[in-house]
Amino acid sequence: MILKLIPFAKLCALECPDTLVQEDNTPAHAHHIQEEVYNLHEVKCLLWPGNSPDLNMIEPSWFWIKKRTTLRGAPANKLALRAAWLKAWNNLPQNQVQAWIERIPRHIEEVIRLEGGNEYIESRLERIRVVGRIAV
Repeated sequence: MILKLIPFAKLCALECPDTLVQEDNTPAHAHHIQEEVYNLHEVKCLLWPGNSPDLNMIEPSWFWIKKRTTLRGAPANKLALRAAWLKAWNNLPQNQVQAWIERIPRHIEEVIRLEGGNEYIESRLERIRVVGRIAV
């Protein structure tokens, strides 16, 4: 992931110097080496506290892709899993991605209303509604 993320972030920073990379605070992303890698490549990161609400624009894509890659049961092996994942990713409509991006201000407003507490839980009903817009 980092092999693709760093060049992409640097490319984005050419057009928008204030580009930030956002990652959650999972152990793989929170490791001290991760910060050193970003510093080495002069890529800026958004500080993201642990147990914070998930406001990442692509977070709903994991549910969307999982649904499509397991329609007929879990793939039998790594090769089948990779093929199913790539097919689902390549078939992900741009208008669906745009809908996920457009939902972010609404979620941010809710987090602000809750004064930043981690009571905010992205609604399962909303996921179903958003995913339901695209035919299976």
